[in-house]
Amino acid sequence: MHDFRLWPRIYPATGHEGYVPLTFVFTGKTVAQRESRMRRLEQAIRCYFAGTLYAGGGITTVDYNQSVPVVVTELERITADRDGAAGKVWRRLGRDEWQTLIEALDNPDGDRLYVVQAEQARRRQKEREAAAREAKRPMCGRCGAKFTDERWRSIRHYPAQQHRELCDPCLTEHREQVQAEQAARRQAEEAAAREAAEAEARKGRGLFGRRG
Repeated sequence: MHDFRLWPRIYPATGHEGYVPLTFVFTGKTVAQRESRMRRLEQAIRCYFAGTLYAGGGITTVDYNQSVPVVVTELERITADRDGAAGKVWRRLGRDEWQTLIEALDNPDGDRLYVVQAEQARRRQKEREAAAREAKRPMCGRCGAKFTDERWRSIRHYPAQQHRELCDPCLTEHREQVQAEQAARRQAEEAAAREAAEAEARKGRGLFGRRG
């Protein structure tokens, strides 16, 4: 339905979210009278100009896409300002400060801020997820070092593998130690076998010598 609204065909795009703005110029005998009228207007149409907060943790942005920007001023304020209507003589309903018309129609707490805060929220979420993941990262049972990603994936993919408690360097050291012990054991067994064979040979030679 947005394409069939009349105002986009008449007014140029403002670059701001929301509908075309409305302006009210008040006049009256006293400042109190004018202020009272502006406050009554503000209370009566709040549901039309007030934005809604975007949902999300840590996001304070206001969604103005379905709201009507309403700015008010006083004729006496315009005539008293040296810059006239170009001065800080406008107040957007929902705000307390007097601003220039451009400032009053801007939404610094709108979509632009949402982009920034949403990115910050995503970054914080990633940091929380990374911290939670790091808290679960295994530590080596021998040296106490944390597992690398590769080692962590290895023990997850091969749950039956031995020495799951060791990191890669300690696992390599353990394997080298086992290999060294096995080699030493084989050498000892081979040496013992040789000694036994030599002893048997000497025994045989001595026996034949006595018989002669």
